Order: sequence, then structure tokens, then C-alpha cells
Amino acid sequence: MKRKARVLLVSLFALAMLLTACGQKPAGVAAKVDGEEIPMEEFQREYWTQRNLIVNQYGEDYLKEKVMQGKSQTVDEALKEMVLKNLEQLKMVEQDSKDAKIEIKDADVDRTIENMKAQYGGEENFKKALEAENMTEDFLRKNIKNRMMMEKYYTHLQDQVKVTDKDLEKYYKDHQDELAQVDASHILVKTEKEAKEIEKKLKDGAKFEDLAKEKSIDKASGENGGSLGYFGKGQMVKEFEDKAFSMKKGEISEPVKSQFGYHIIKVNDVKNSFKDVKDNIKDQVKQEKVKEELRRIENNKKVKTYVDLKEEVPLPKGMEKITKKGQNNPQGQEQAQNTTEENAKTE
Repeated sequence: MKRKARVLLVSLFALAMLLTACGQKPAGVAAKVDGEEIPMEEFQREYWTQRNLIVNQYGEDYLKEKVMQGKSQTVDEALKEMVLKNLEQLKMVEQDSKDAKIEIKDADVDRTIENMKAQYGGEENFKKALEAENMTEDFLRKNIKNRMMMEKYYTHLQDQVKVTDKDLEKYYKDHQDELAQVDASHILVKTEKEAKEIEKKLKDGAKFEDLAKEKSIDKASGENGGSLGYFGKGQMVKEFEDKAFSMKKGEISEPVKSQFGYHIIKVNDVKNSFKDVKDNIKDQVKQEKVKEELRRIENNKKVKTYVDLKEEVPLPKGMEKITKKGQNNPQGQEQAQNTTEENAKTE
């Protein structure tokens, strides 16, 4: 009896281990988001679609390269990770869109498809383009619908997010240095001697705009009296930027040397106060808050992934024309994706 009991115990333990293993990696599932499954075939199809684009552009060997020097992850592993992450985020958006009652109507997708057919020159050419990329119309329709949903969901979050003056003040305080802008003009000449002669003429009362038109080798700004308009930090060469941002409104500099020659700079206006930049930073602050909300939503989701990034991804049924050498031309698909994005944005 003891031996039978022990055999039974071992058998039950083995069964428990088997059931646990099945629970950890369910067949045909790439990931779960709050219990909802992302089919492995969907992951495979998206992976091979993206892989084909990369191989056509850079070659198959590129997939074996390291993403970063000193890191072990390959481009192919990073691609799998990115595809899986995108599908997980899409699932999160789908779930939250239902709660927000966001709906994409078939008629909206139909309209986008019809526009694409017109761009390809008719139904026949459109079908040929899909066949060349080994893509079905159903797959394309789903892709279009997903993009539209994400656009509407992002707009929904923007509408939900509120930006207060306190938010704006904090952003201004944290980014004050990079938000400053200067409206400047310059006269650019080749030699220091020329620059000093111009400097003397300005001190004697000559008009800056007239000298810029006459003397500056920067003809584009010279025609406008040397005007460069408003610019922020990081947009001009360092020597020019350092001087311009150290000046006050109405000041004219001594000759400043850069790789382009010698500049004489006139500062027309300076914008660096909270009042100056308040209206300009509202959209930036709103985008930051939307990103924070997306991170909060993502952190509250329970995500389980079942894809081994080091394993080879099988080619799914219906995509047999795509080879590992990536011989297809990606232009049709790229055009389809770009068209989809543009149409989604205008909906």
C-alpha cells in the first residue's frame, strides 16, 4: 500500500507540474493583457511583416548585429520585443477604448480603403500591391482600424487631461533655459578686418539692415536686413549662440568668429519670461501629461508574455511568399502604411 501511495503521489506531482507548465505558456498565445489573449499567429504575422521591411532595406545580416555596443541583444531580438510590446499596448488601448465608448465604424475603414485604391489606380492595381507584399485586405483593414482607434484614443486622453497654470509654471521652471528664444539679425563676412570696418560704420550711424543687404555673405538673411527670426538654444553654432543669448534687446555685438566667418549680431527681441512662453508650452505640457497617463494605465495592467526572444519565429500560414532573404519590395506596404496614417489623422 505504501508503494502504491508513493507512486500515486509522484504521479499527482508530475500532473501538477504539467498543468503548471501549461498555465505558464499556453499554446498559441504570445501574451495576455488583463487576461485577454494576443494570439501567437498575430505576433508572428506582425513580426514577419516588419522583418521583411528591415531585410529589404538593410539585408538579412543586419538582424544579427548588436543593438548597442557592449550589449548582447541583437536587432532581431529587439524587433521581436518591439513587435510584442506594440501588440500589448494595442490591446491595452482596445480595452480602454471600450470603457471610453470609442468606436471605429466600418464605413470609416471602407472610406480609407477606397482612397487607397484610387491612389493605386484602381481595384486591380490595389490587389496586385497587396499580393506583392503578401498581405490580405482583411489584414490591412484590421491595421487601418487599429491605427484609427489609437488616434481617437489619444485624442480622448488629450481631452481628459487638464493643464493648470501650476503645471505650466513647473514646466517653465524645469525647462527655463531651453525655452528662451532670441530674435536676432546678423551681418556675416569672411575676415575680421571687414567685420571691424562694418562695426565702425555702425557706430558712426550706418543702418544695420542696409549694411546687411550690402555686405553680408549670408545672402538669404541679407536680403531681409540680416534677420534670422526667433531661434532657441541648440539651433545655431555655439559661438554665435553664446553671444546672442548673453545680449539684451537692442544691443549690437563686436565681431564674433565662427566656422562660417565673422558675425556682427543685433538682438531684436528676447523671450525668456514665463509670460513670454506660457502659450507656447501648453501643448508640450499636455503631451507630457498624456504620456504620464499612458504610463499609469500601462502600469495598472497585468501583462504576461510567452515569447522567447531567442527562438526563431515560424512563418505563419498565408505568408509563404516572404522568404528569409526578404526578396519582396517593401514600397507597396510602406505606401499603404503611410497612407493609412495620414487618413487616420484626418478622420
